[in-house]
Amino acid sequence: MTSAIRPRLLIVHQIPSQFIRALERVFDLDYQDTSVRFSHEQILSRIRAHPPDAMLFPGQTKIDKELLSTAGEKLKMLATFSVGYDHIDLKECQKRGISIGYTPGVLKDAVADLAITLLLATSRRITEAMKAVRNGQWGQSSDIMWMCGKPLVNTTIGIVGLGSIGLAIARRLQPFSIQRIVYCGTREKQFDSEQDKKLFQFVQFEELLRQSDIIIIACSLNDKTRHMFNKKAFEQMKNDAILINIARGGIIDQEALYDALKNDQIQAAGLDVTTPEPLPTDHPLLSLDNCTIFPHIGSADVNARHQMAQICVDNLLNFFSGKPMVHELKTENV
Repeated sequence: MTSAIRPRLLIVHQIPSQFIRALERVFDLDYQDTSVRFSHEQILSRIRAHPPDAMLFPGQTKIDKELLSTAGEKLKMLATFSVGYDHIDLKECQKRGISIGYTPGVLKDAVADLAITLLLATSRRITEAMKAVRNGQWGQSSDIMWMCGKPLVNTTIGIVGLGSIGLAIARRLQPFSIQRIVYCGTREKQFDSEQDKKLFQFVQFEELLRQSDIIIIACSLNDKTRHMFNKKAFEQMKNDAILINIARGGIIDQEALYDALKNDQIQAAGLDVTTPEPLPTDHPLLSLDNCTIFPHIGSADVNARHQMAQICVDNLLNFFSGKPMVHELKTENV
């Protein structure tokens, strides 16, 4: 392939060098090897200077109408380094005939592991305990209940969205001697073993709120799930309930969550996702001891990230060689 017809690829995040080498054999790269995050305006400036045929970007990069209009007709393909796609204006892409590659199917174990980590950190008050050590509070209290957390044994776990990730989380919870798992979603799951039939129970969302000691959000963000955890939902939860979110920040009304945590309407929350991301350092949720927040690291597993990068590379190479992408997002079905 001569340089005259080599497609131009804009990469807006830092990725390991082996994947850059694979791409530069085919593409003219607009790539800066830096960990500094580019602002939306900086990305637009790079597009204006050198309009790309394709873009490779993470889930934090907003692909909106302004960006797509700036790129113009030359832009033919988007490769998102993510499973989710709520950061992309799908309708505008469909109207412009832009193909989208994404990276599903590789994050199940990484996200499920992180969900358990976040749950234990929240239920056992790990952030508070670490702060107490650093602040010299360790050994200062005579209260035998000092820094006690909520156990998982004999609890009812509620999972909102029992897809592959939700089920992987459920499997990891079974050795903790939980009592049962209630779940809600678009449809009831069919289980083969008698043990699973006894363990799992399909319920409506409102019933899940009332029954669960711990609720884990593992569903996708859409018009039906946006702010489904609102003031009304928190009013239906147990006062000692714990809420964990490893899905998308927009599923929770964060103002209502703050009020629920501040007023002891629920016991605690653990979030790996927020709105916006990153969360401003002066956000009210960060002032609460009973709110544990991670910086969206559900996929931050070396193997998972390498698999995601390889899928992005393969999607790009396949598309520009006329082959089907490994994973193409069918926008007409979304």
